[in-house]
Amino acid sequence: MVNGIDGLAVTNVDGLDTLDSIRVCVAYRVGKQQFDYVPNDIDLLSRCDPVYIDFPGWKTATCEARKWKDLPLRARTYLQALAEVTGARLSIVSVGPSREQTIFI
Repeated sequence: MVNGIDGLAVTNVDGLDTLDSIRVCVAYRVGKQQFDYVPNDIDLLSRCDPVYIDFPGWKTATCEARKWKDLPLRARTYLQALAEVTGARLSIVSVGPSREQTIFI
């Protein structure tokens, strides 16, 4: 869980539609030591290397999706992974600026 949140809203998913891959930082590493949070020591943080998970892009427009199953499989996989990494339940996905482009999970 991130900062006590239990629900996750992911907006601007349509902004990712054209990407070949999406990189998500899931941890920080200094030598053999790994942190699953941003270290609060500035000197330690300056020596950290991010640890990424790469997701393949879906290269398909999502702006017409109105239900979870309307999203491309790769988009759903990415969104489920965000929920897993944060420990929060995916509640809302937005694929555009209008109210109709908000998917409640």
